[in-house]
Amino acid sequence: MIQICAWCRSEMRRLADSGSSESDISHGICKTCFDNIRFQEGVPLGEYLDSLPAPVYLVNSEGVVTGVNRAACKALGKDPDKIVSNLGGDVFECAFARLPEGCGRTVHCSGCTIRRAVMTTFETGKPQSRVSTVLNYGEANEPTQIPLTITTVKIDSVILLRVDEMAR
Repeated sequence: MIQICAWCRSEMRRLADSGSSESDISHGICKTCFDNIRFQEGVPLGEYLDSLPAPVYLVNSEGVVTGVNRAACKALGKDPDKIVSNLGGDVFECAFARLPEGCGRTVHCSGCTIRRAVMTTFETGKPQSRVSTVLNYGEANEPTQIPLTITTVKIDSVILLRVDEMAR
């Protein structure tokens, strides 16, 4: 039997149980997720975000990044001041955000899975979990496609955008 964390889905351990098969799954909560849940009670937002191991961006209804954690800064190789107060496409260096119309206003933006996931979560309040997409990175005439898996969750008036996987 495999025990996985019900929050982050990481494998916690394999249990030797004579009455179960290797494909059986049991759920629990790992120490990291347990600590993060405890942080939600009265801890400053920045400290809570930094406790999360995955890159996390807070995005407002205009697509502007309003907060970021250390893992996100490390993943992008940028300081927080180069991320916060910028449009998502500019933060991720989307190839189409470099066009004269800018992030959110090109013909390509309506098909952007990242943008759609964020906006759908804003409109419906429903999280988008482990959405597969690509980031069109670099130059608009010849973008490099970087596979991503993202999750979005609405928290008050912002969206928490977590990058679950990024192949770079």
